[in-house]
Amino acid sequence: MITFKHKNWENSLEISPENISIVAVESPKRLWEYCNDLINQTSGESGGFLVFKSYQEQPFDKFISAEISVPSLTLNTKKLQTALIKKCAELSVSPDYEERLRTVSLRLFNFCKEVCQDIGYTTELSEDIDLPALFKLFSLGFKEEYISFSEKLVEYVNACTEFLKPRIFVFLFLTKFLTIEELSAFCEHCRYQGISLILIEDSFPQGLSESINVLYKGIIIDKDDCEILKNFKNILQ
Repeated sequence: MITFKHKNWENSLEISPENISIVAVESPKRLWEYCNDLINQTSGESGGFLVFKSYQEQPFDKFISAEISVPSLTLNTKKLQTALIKKCAELSVSPDYEERLRTVSLRLFNFCKEVCQDIGYTTELSEDIDLPALFKLFSLGFKEEYISFSEKLVEYVNACTEFLKPRIFVFLFLTKFLTIEELSAFCEHCRYQGISLILIEDSFPQGLSESINVLYKGIIIDKDDCEILKNFKNILQ
């Protein structure tokens, strides 16, 4: 069992791919505090959010991926690019590429050696090639061409899940950028892939229980910091 809470909350949310967890924060000041905590904690710094697995606290930055600026969502984050480069470097030494890598490495080495000889100084080169540096040399990254934002969103969670392996995704104001139909399709995709979602909003989305074909649980933090729990199952299920 995985649970998620803030140190200021009396209640916690039980997190599962089988339902969406929604946190509606009505106070702008409190919402800003939560956003700062998420930014800090996903960078490995301290903050007020806590995540537990089987009652054992988990490292927040390893367990959770938080996207605060949904409009500027990109697959080419530093973490994802580093993981992509590492994956490609590992793949390049596999039997399928080993011989071609040896040939390319020799050509690059001879080219660099020839250039160094024209410098006018005594130089030395290592024949051991730095494979991650090779992929960085060509600015390896994800090509981001999508028909819609919802398509990009699916690709983002797929890439993060494969390369970074977070257990939970947290999005701020995601419902403002998706239609109910797109949100429903996205949540169904995440449930099928075993991905848990937490949506942080400034109010509880209206009409959600009647429109979205997904279970959801929620907590409303009102302007007086009172907590109101919601737990619905759509009539379409």
